[in-house]
Amino acid sequence: MTLKGEFSPPGDKSVSHRVVLMSLLADGKVEVENLSRCTDVKSSMAAAAELGAKISQNGDLYLIEGTGDELSRSAYLDCGNSGTTIRLLCGILAGAPGRFVLDGDDSLRRRPMERVAEPLRAMGAVIRCRYGKCPVEVSGATLRGTSLELSVPSAQVKSAVLLAACRGFGPTSIVQTVETRDHTERLLELMGSRVLKSGQTMMVGPSRLRLPARVRVPGDPSSAAFFLCGAAMVPGSEITARGVMLNPTRNGFLEVMRRMGADLKVARDDSGHEPEGSVTVRYTPRLKGCRVRSEEIPGMVDEIPILALLASTARGETVFQGVGELRVKESDRLSMIQRQLGRLNAGVSVEGDDLVVRGPSRLRYGRTLDSGGDHRIAMTLRMASLLTKGQPEIQGEDSVNVSYPGFHRHLEMLRGRSTSREMAGQGACIG
Repeated sequence: MTLKGEFSPPGDKSVSHRVVLMSLLADGKVEVENLSRCTDVKSSMAAAAELGAKISQNGDLYLIEGTGDELSRSAYLDCGNSGTTIRLLCGILAGAPGRFVLDGDDSLRRRPMERVAEPLRAMGAVIRCRYGKCPVEVSGATLRGTSLELSVPSAQVKSAVLLAACRGFGPTSIVQTVETRDHTERLLELMGSRVLKSGQTMMVGPSRLRLPARVRVPGDPSSAAFFLCGAAMVPGSEITARGVMLNPTRNGFLEVMRRMGADLKVARDDSGHEPEGSVTVRYTPRLKGCRVRSEEIPGMVDEIPILALLASTARGETVFQGVGELRVKESDRLSMIQRQLGRLNAGVSVEGDDLVVRGPSRLRYGRTLDSGGDHRIAMTLRMASLLTKGQPEIQGEDSVNVSYPGFHRHLEMLRGRSTSREMAGQGACIG
């Protein structure tokens, strides 16, 4: 059951969120190519429209008209399952006149919100969380520039502070001891702001943003990772991901694959505001375990489930250090990885905040598996089924639409069960 051929992953979810939400602080109009159409980004689009942004679709392009910082004065915003939506909105609305309530589904209501509320309060924001979680109430306040050291290495928290700083009085400096994805900084500079960086510190001041005429969203590396890891572990496979983002703050999983001995080649294009290119991976019969340090984790936090599966096919021990943050994702991913891969006979254990995988394991068919409604666990378990004799039922598998609506179509194409022509007719990256 090999994987063969080429595919283009859907538009990057993180960049798509930011282009949509940052229009709430900007003047002008932007044509967006390859915007992600996953459920999470639709939550951001609905919230932006509720607050006054105008969003329309013309074929494969989206046209977004910014609000010029003139937002609705009150709104109840349903952020669905999207942590990025709710946390970035906290930063955007912290300095906006009015009162706003941000809420979400049962999964989002379990995720911590004080981590973003606390630094915003240090800028003067008025934010109330229910028992440290959502619903979150934001009452617009006068913000002041300040100096902050982020206690949690989170791009969402950093982005919320950066976006709040655009409305603040005076510059805001942020110290991040661990580097996180930098899409917000890149888009701020594209929209006319200046983000000054020196070592671990960055500074941004009050900014009037303007949308660029056009933005292309590169392919999502976190989505591509499932099939790239699949090609490395399924005998006889060779696939190429086209147009995938190659931002160094997002490509930690490729470095781990190289460390395990995977056969991969990268062709890079740096002409856009985000680097992108193609990645080709061939099956590697003798993968080896490796150690992944805690400071590397933010660059691959969404890929840990599929990397754990890959590690189960490698010889020796693979240790992912300091991955406790996985406990507060859409599910407790640490427990889900241990339990569900364990049901397939993988040697997986959790030791404190470390995830340990011992291989190689001969994965065996499990009749029913449970994703816990977590999209990345669901896709990992479906990729695991390529290494077993049976095709298990995966409870909550429709959660893949949260990030990758075309996942199953791409899987069928790469397994040779549908042609590229048929895929093109359906829209390869469209949910």
